[in-house]
Amino acid sequence: MTLPKPYFFPALLALVALLFSAPAFADTYSVFNLSSDQSYFFGGMNDLGTVVIENNLNCGPDTCYYTFLNGVSTGLTTTAPSITLDDGTPCTPAVPAGGSVGSGVCNNGRDAFTGTLTSTQVHPDIYAGLSFTVIAANSGGGQIFMNSLGDIVFDDIYSEEWYEAIDLTTSTTPEPASFFLLATGALGLAFALRRRPLTQI
Repeated sequence: MTLPKPYFFPALLALVALLFSAPAFADTYSVFNLSSDQSYFFGGMNDLGTVVIENNLNCGPDTCYYTFLNGVSTGLTTTAPSITLDDGTPCTPAVPAGGSVGSGVCNNGRDAFTGTLTSTQVHPDIYAGLSFTVIAANSGGGQIFMNSLGDIVFDDIYSEEWYEAIDLTTSTTPEPASFFLLATGALGLAFALRRRPLTQI
């Protein structure tokens, strides 16, 4: 049975919506150096791209709070910034046989970790996602945090620096709700065209 021409395009749109309605998280990152890790500690991050690094040696009796927005310094204060913390939850992502996880974090269906994928790997890397996207090579070994958008902060114990990896495409692709609306609209149009009587010329 072949589909009549007026219904072919709406049916094709509905099929595409069904096939691609599962979200696929992004795996492209831009890495920024935040500060030394010598007497500098992770103070927290939120889902708006703000990261706080603390230091209690450089501001006399006070603690210094260095803030960064999407990897760029936005200032130094002696008052703790008021942010809603979104650091993720410690977890141990599954790795291939022979691999290992040093420190892992999960948040909003995403995961990242510092570790190895094989028993012959000498230094740990920073990985993200089920496809083990390499965020930074030979840069693991320290703490790792991630917000719900997929931005990652990690301590590279080899360079002794804090880094932030910004997820460049944090929205899900494609968006299931938009495809659902498109599909239902196309099916509605097809139904309306089917019920409309054809006019003779």
